Amino acid sequence: MSMRRVAKYLLPSGIRRWLRTTFGWRWLRGEYPDWATAARKAGELGGGAPVERVVQAARAVRAGTGAWDRDGEVFTEPAVHAPLLDALGRIASAGQGLTLVDFGGGLGSTWWQHRRELSELGPIDWRIVELPALVAAGRREFSDATLSFHDSLAAATARGRVNVLLLSSVLQYLESPQAFLRDPALDGFSDIILDRVALAADARTRIVVQHTPPSLGGGASPCWLFGRTGFEALLTPTWSIVSQWRVDFDELDGTASYAGWWLRRRESQKADAPARSLTPRP
Repeated sequence: MSMRRVAKYLLPSGIRRWLRTTFGWRWLRGEYPDWATAARKAGELGGGAPVERVVQAARAVRAGTGAWDRDGEVFTEPAVHAPLLDALGRIASAGQGLTLVDFGGGLGSTWWQHRRELSELGPIDWRIVELPALVAAGRREFSDATLSFHDSLAAATARGRVNVLLLSSVLQYLESPQAFLRDPALDGFSDIILDRVALAADARTRIVVQHTPPSLGGGASPCWLFGRTGFEALLTPTWSIVSQWRVDFDELDGTASYAGWWLRRRESQKADAPARSLTPRP
C-alpha cells in the first residue's frame, strides 16, 4: 500500500487537507551566518500569523466549531498527540494533578486540543507565557480556572511551584536556544517536555528562514535546525531522557524532521532558584 493510501486511512480528513495545501511548499530555506541576518530576511517577508488570526482560531475551538487549532489554522476533527499525553499523565499521577508552564503556548492550543484527556488527570493549572499582545488577548477572552496568561517565566511561577515546563515548537524560534536551556531560571523545574523540535535532515545545526504558505497566513520567521547528536549532548549533562518520540505531523518538506523529549533533572543537578524574566521572542 502506498504512503498516500496509508495516510488516507490513518489521518483525519482535516489534517489530510492541510497537508495537501502545504505539500510541495519549501518551508525552510537558505542558510544564514547568524540570527540577525536571518531575522532581517524574515522581516522583509513579513512576520508570523497575525494575532487576530490566532484569536479567531482559538474562539472557534472554544465555541466548538473547531476541534483544535495551530498557529491560526483551525482543524475540525479531533486529534491527540499520544506521546505528550503519556508524559503529562505520568507526571500528573506522581504529583496528584498537573501544574504546568506552557512557554510560548499561544492562547492555549495544546490545552484546547487535549482538554478532554487532560481533564481526567486531576486538577489542572495551565500557565501560559507569551508575548504581550497574546497575553492581553488571553486575559481578556480566555482566562478561566484552568488557563492563565503571563508575560514572563517569573510571573508564571510566582504563584507557586509547578510540575513541568512545556516547550512545544519553541526552541528553534529563540535566538539563543542553547543559552535558554542553560539559564538558571530553569533550575526550579524537575521536568521539561520539549516537543516539535526541528532537527536537520543532514544533521548540520544551522539557521534558516521558515516561510509559511499564503494559505496559512503567510509570513516568515528565523529558525534553527539542530543536529540531533549535538542537541542531545547539550541536554544530557543536566537532564536524563525519560522518553523521546518522533513528530510526523510537522514533517513537510524533507529538510527537517521533528522530535520530542521528556526530560527529568538529574539528582546531582537539582537546585531551587527563582525564575527570571524569560519571555518568548517576537
